[in-house]
Amino acid sequence: NENESALYTHPPLVENSWIAGTYPPYPVQPGDHFLADIGCLAHFTNCQVEFMLAYLPAGADPVILGRWQEQYDQKMTRVDVDLSSLAGQTIQLILTVRSQGDSGQAGAFWLVPQIRR
Repeated sequence: NENESALYTHPPLVENSWIAGTYPPYPVQPGDHFLADIGCLAHFTNCQVEFMLAYLPAGADPVILGRWQEQYDQKMTRVDVDLSSLAGQTIQLILTVRSQGDSGQAGAFWLVPQIRR
């Protein structure tokens, strides 16, 4: 049980489904990191998903920053992505969860997703 901010995600109930959120433009500064804890929600015991963090540079195609495979194991994975190489650019972050198995069991979360300097 957590009482912190989280994004509950569940792709549509079809094979090979995904759900994504694109965030407003953000000017990256030196030392910025994207941080979150990710995992499968309780009671989704057959959860198998792929988390993906990408960014959308101004006027360009998305660029993948990281991918993480998760399954139900009652554990969280800490994600810490250094954004320093993008300092000076304005980007839009894209958080995606893709079902890797039974889409009805793809209940997943991003716990306290944030950018920290």
